[in-house]
Amino acid sequence: MEDRSKTSENSSENEVLLNDTAFLGQPKGVGTLSFMQLCNSFSNYGMTAVLIYYLYTAAPAGLGFTKQNAAQLLSLYSGAIALTGIVGSYICDRILGCRKSLFAARSFNVIGFVCLALPLGVGGYAMAMACLAIGPMFGGRCLEALLGKFYDKADGRRDSAYTITYVISNIGAAAPVISGALAAAFGYHSAFASCAVLSAVSLIVYAVTYKPFFGNIGIEPDDPLPDDKKRSFIGKLALVLAAAIVILSVLFISGTLSIPAFANGVSTASIVIPIVYFVFIFVSNKTEKYEKKKVLCLVPAFFCNALTLLIWTQTISILAIFYEEKVNRIILGKEIAAASFQTLPAVLAVIIGSFLTFLWTKLGKKQPYGTTKMGVGTMLWGLGALLIAFLYAAFPGDIKINALWIVLFYAVLMLGEGFTSPVGYSLTAVASPRAFQAQMMTVWGMSMSTGAALNTLIVNFYQEGKEVPFFLGIGGLVCVAGLLMAVFGKKLGNILGLGKVS
Repeated sequence: MEDRSKTSENSSENEVLLNDTAFLGQPKGVGTLSFMQLCNSFSNYGMTAVLIYYLYTAAPAGLGFTKQNAAQLLSLYSGAIALTGIVGSYICDRILGCRKSLFAARSFNVIGFVCLALPLGVGGYAMAMACLAIGPMFGGRCLEALLGKFYDKADGRRDSAYTITYVISNIGAAAPVISGALAAAFGYHSAFASCAVLSAVSLIVYAVTYKPFFGNIGIEPDDPLPDDKKRSFIGKLALVLAAAIVILSVLFISGTLSIPAFANGVSTASIVIPIVYFVFIFVSNKTEKYEKKKVLCLVPAFFCNALTLLIWTQTISILAIFYEEKVNRIILGKEIAAASFQTLPAVLAVIIGSFLTFLWTKLGKKQPYGTTKMGVGTMLWGLGALLIAFLYAAFPGDIKINALWIVLFYAVLMLGEGFTSPVGYSLTAVASPRAFQAQMMTVWGMSMSTGAALNTLIVNFYQEGKEVPFFLGIGGLVCVAGLLMAVFGKKLGNILGLGKVS
């Protein structure tokens, strides 16, 4: 009787929280999650914007890696967090639940940023990357999942809530300007310290509002494992993590394992895993014959999206070096930090995304198939790489280029993203077999890690002074892939059963 009374009380409390409109017409808990997203974006954008410079700057200001190794390490980080996020989604759904997963994931983030903020050398960097990779292993997409739990299916506020977090995330992309200025004035550790402070503040706000704003929403896993299996999984995961850290530390310290070899190994795994996943879904008895055709039609789109992520990863690795060395960064008599250029994509994404949304609505039934859009967008990404090759050829040696060229470069990329990013998940929803809808979304998300992995492998061929053939090759490959996708877009769309919406 007491349990029923408690359940009724909790249900009533949750109902009040769900109907709350205190935060821009949304529940107060959404305000907390939006603030966390803002701090998380500032921290991550701020860190990645200056991290590569910290890696290859000579000691004591930096760690003194070669530029090639620095680019590989950054690509490796991008691939690692995408892979560990897959484990995190499983832990969230089956063991911890959204609330505990979010707290655990962001706690590791704080520790990671603190390790970077302290002058601990290569060891501190290694500890930081380990924590920042382990964080997603406990959370995955838990924040987005928790956000959705504030709304029932008939609540029209849900789309607005996700739009709010999307806009706030792009506001966080202004962080490179701040972290770049801090690094230039006070050193890299001060920039990382600002990331640590923001990350810690978001965790504190979450802890303070944990009960009053969230009640019991998201506190239990959606598909919990039995207690015995739960303990077994946690024990095995802890053992694997501990063994991996010890083995990798010994191999690196002894010189048996080099940065390129390790990066290449992880990158190969990042490419192989989604391929195996695709095959598993395709051959499964649960996948109907007509669904198998749709799965095959998604493969070209997956490949195109991985190529776009390959180019994007270069913007925070190889091209970050380009911004520092080749761009005239004096604006209105003052030199801006190279990291500031990485703020441009967020601004352009909002502008271009809004325009394309209006365009598709205006075109109605006349708009192209999603598969065709994917092809056109991929070609635009390739064009961006070709533009970089042109700039290296047109402005050789120490000749500086006008910063407006970088604005043009990002405008081309963000136009390409406007064609590919929203379409990818839509195509996946159409192509997913009924028995594997969630898994297929996971596979599609892994195109990010595949793209980062491809970049980690490709930077092995990057050499200073030979940038023109490097970017010509990449741009040409991506353009050809996009062209083929566009040419066969209508045929693929027909197999997928796409209709031209009004």
